Amino acid sequence: MPDTGSEAVAWMVYGLFRGIGAVAQALPPRLAYDLAARLADFGYPLLPSAAGLRDNLAHVLGTSPEDPAAHQAARRAFRLLWRNYVDLFQAPRRHPSRWFPSIRIEGWEHLEEAWRTGNGVIAASAHYGPLEWGLQFLGASGLPALAVAEPVRPPAMFRYLCRLRGTHGLRLIPADGALREVFRTLQQGGIVALALDRDITGSGRVYSFFGEDAWLPDGYAELAVRRGIPVVPAFARWEGEGVCLQIWPPLWPAGKSGEARETLVAQALEIFAGVLQEAPDQWVLTTPIWRIPSQRVGRVD
Repeated sequence: MPDTGSEAVAWMVYGLFRGIGAVAQALPPRLAYDLAARLADFGYPLLPSAAGLRDNLAHVLGTSPEDPAAHQAARRAFRLLWRNYVDLFQAPRRHPSRWFPSIRIEGWEHLEEAWRTGNGVIAASAHYGPLEWGLQFLGASGLPALAVAEPVRPPAMFRYLCRLRGTHGLRLIPADGALREVFRTLQQGGIVALALDRDITGSGRVYSFFGEDAWLPDGYAELAVRRGIPVVPAFARWEGEGVCLQIWPPLWPAGKSGEARETLVAQALEIFAGVLQEAPDQWVLTTPIWRIPSQRVGRVD
């Protein structure tokens, strides 16, 4: 039987989300950002998501989640998370010609180099920085792009989020849906965007990250190994009031073995670790990846 209680809560959250979205769309961006910062500060000591975010940042900083430095970084990151929601809600009213000229791009040639092979590209990124800017920019780039998204409930919420994220051309499919669209996009030489910091399908593994075991996805590496195509790491970050989108050279799988997959994951995580060390308070992941459930404990061989 369906859990009617949790279903009702999901619909309440959806209604609240739509209401906040309507308000955010009606406000000027700066005013909406200010309001989001106030809401983030209010919710920080109350919401479990803030505690998960702080736990992640404590591992990056090499300290305890209760250390003042972890709290300080987490508060800044929590504000950025809510600022990202403003960008998501306001995407339909922001025309690319006015929105994206303010992005500074480093390494676009790496993505084009990988795309020109014609065999498809996997863009690996994370819940980091101005996430919505990166996704919307990819959609508006003119390159055939598909993103795999978390299948949130109720279905109306998922459709709403896909409509917002797809404002400028990005296509989205649920992570628990058929993978035909992923394979079709790659066969057509397109780009598939996948996360390397949060496992939304439950198919990830334990990998060493910042010297400790963490539960992380590796679907991007598995797909690259199976198809012999490159992974291109890319991360957007705030620089003052501007945004920098940094793209790394393609990572190519060395064969089709499990070892090749693990090597690819290690290379991608090394790049991401360097990004985090430069600006840890831009990591907005609220799922505590170092808290591994007992049934998942075990190292990748």
